[in-house]
Amino acid sequence: MTLVRRRAALGGSAAVVVLALAAIVLTDEVVRHGALAGLDGAWRDWVLDQRTPLRTEVMIGASRFGSTPALLAIAAAVAAWLVWRRQRAESVLVVAAAAGMLVGPLLKVVVGRPRPVTTDHLMLVNSWSYPSGHSLNSMLVLGILTVLAVLALTGALARALVLVAGVAVVGAIGFSRVYLGVHWPSDVLAGWLIGVLWLTICLTVAHVVRERQEYRSVRYRSDE
Repeated sequence: MTLVRRRAALGGSAAVVVLALAAIVLTDEVVRHGALAGLDGAWRDWVLDQRTPLRTEVMIGASRFGSTPALLAIAAAVAAWLVWRRQRAESVLVVAAAAGMLVGPLLKVVVGRPRPVTTDHLMLVNSWSYPSGHSLNSMLVLGILTVLAVLALTGALARALVLVAGVAVVGAIGFSRVYLGVHWPSDVLAGWLIGVLWLTICLTVAHVVRERQEYRSVRYRSDE
């Protein structure tokens, strides 16, 4: 493994540690009702004040697009398409990223945070609040698709546009959950943070595996 590639692997590992610590700190703040979680009410009130009939329709659409069935369908379709194109490594990466969707329900049960008051809900929900599943799952699925698209493109402008579009859609989905009254802002922040953590783990592992395969291939050819 070259020095540059080794640094990339170490950088990915360091990012995993930092993100994991940030997720732990945020979760601890929420569980203990700390200062950060205390800002939830003010942020949420501001978002609810922005409600209009048109914005509500847009936010409902964004929330539905970020639902678990919709995102699973997108991930399955893209993974199948990549297999058909014989891009099996990319397909495995999509599946691995989507597997992170299992983390959300587990954390909801462990933390057991109640939803905001039901009188503000514009959608029906019946699960715990932390973390936001929509935010987590959209970061996982749309995040990995954005990364793969950026890596596949060559033009700087095209990459920038795809990146901005990916961030905007994931952001809109997360924002919609607060706007619709079913999540606290820190729920959404946790979903994004845990999603980035899982993606970083997947990408770092994929990088290390790919480098080892290339090293073995070069070593095998040199031994012939």
